[in-house]
Amino acid sequence: MPNIVQRDAAARPDAPADPRSAEASSVLRAKAGRMHMLGRLRSKHFYTPVMADRAMDVMLSLFVGELQSSPVSDTALAVGNMLSPAEAAAVIDKLVQAGLAVVAGEEPERRTVGLTPLGSARMRSYVSDHPDV
Repeated sequence: MPNIVQRDAAARPDAPADPRSAEASSVLRAKAGRMHMLGRLRSKHFYTPVMADRAMDVMLSLFVGELQSSPVSDTALAVGNMLSPAEAAAVIDKLVQAGLAVVAGEEPERRTVGLTPLGSARMRSYVSDHPDV
């Protein structure tokens, strides 16, 4: 049975044959990075939390980290997404409960966060289907 990434790629005729190829990964990494930067630009104009999309910002950070094969700490997620440690922890907890992210490491200064296979597949599909940015 094909996994969700293979099924998603097969459903789109314009998708590369292997969505995990180096070329496809590079395109996704660049696109996810641009989407993340657009979210940051939005915060220059809207200061209220109502206009924030914290979970998606964190998911994009985790996806870019995955595509770069770079571990992402909970502290880096907080700083990079302009969240307090408590806000970051709350978002991470919700993503873990949803089965989209996983936390590794017991020591607070060595905790890393990553996407689960489901979270990775959903982000790959979302970024691939998002209009070009």
